Amino acid sequence: MKRTVVALTVMIAVAMGASAQAKKVDFPKRPIEMVIPFGAGGASDIFARQYAQLAEKFIGKSITPVNKGAAGTIEGMTYVYNQPADGYTVLEITPSLLIIEALNKSPIKFRDSFEPLLRVQSDLQLIGVSKNSKFQTFQELVAYAKANPGKKLKIGGLSPGGLDDYIANGLAAEAGISWIYVPYKSGSEIKAAVLGGELDVYQDKLISFLPLVESGDIRPLIVLNDVRLTQVPSLKDVPCTVEQGIKFTQGSWRGFCVKKGTPPAVKQILIDALQAAYETEGYKEMESKEMTNIRKGYAKVDEFKAIWDSEYNGYVAIFKQMGLLK
Repeated sequence: MKRTVVALTVMIAVAMGASAQAKKVDFPKRPIEMVIPFGAGGASDIFARQYAQLAEKFIGKSITPVNKGAAGTIEGMTYVYNQPADGYTVLEITPSLLIIEALNKSPIKFRDSFEPLLRVQSDLQLIGVSKNSKFQTFQELVAYAKANPGKKLKIGGLSPGGLDDYIANGLAAEAGISWIYVPYKSGSEIKAAVLGGELDVYQDKLISFLPLVESGDIRPLIVLNDVRLTQVPSLKDVPCTVEQGIKFTQGSWRGFCVKKGTPPAVKQILIDALQAAYETEGYKEMESKEMTNIRKGYAKVDEFKAIWDSEYNGYVAIFKQMGLLK
């Protein structure tokens, strides 16, 4: 018991010391840049801009969103990497940054060069088919793919070698099948291809997938998750991957990081502001509207860093199977 008391005393002292140190730091003295490694108008851009407005109320200076969307998020990452590690440049991140590292697309190694602040939200991915498809269940689709290896099913997504590509092939690998991944330039093109019969299988995040289910155009087959989405009436009976013995639940997520070497006290001030924004009613309304509150997305520094490492290893394994890595 004495050891426990001593340990708790030390932990409290450390926490109080860190808090006191953060208060002593004169930060920020000027506006902070929030770099969005995507173009204007997309989901990640809208999220970051709304979140910046919430967080700046708690940090005492404005947080200015800046789009650096060229080269598949590499421009944004490179821009932040070339800034001082002083906390005045925050980078919004998604799995794209880990994928870039896994595919060796940039000389900057993301996990070695940046440190997490907070993961805020996580998207769910679903798989479905056109209402005219012969497949009524995911088991039927898998059975067909296994019985007809020469007749490759086609599934669409954005950017070859990107997150959609990884999800499609990662799911197929776990299910013991293969299909052809067809890249498109936009989500609207993918939807048109599925409804027009050009693609056999449709994948998308929940907020985009749901309207096509409710209109009757798409038949949902499976949700990439460990439980069913019982809180979504039109999807409550759709099985999840884990219950079907497929241990693959990858979706997208969004969070924030800074350049490695940023002073701990400065990082703590940024974390506190981002955390406070997360707890506001404004953010709760935002995530409810975007349906990003169904699966746990929130992750503090240590958990978020562990997610980086775990997902990176998963990307490398699947990309090797796809022949994108040796």
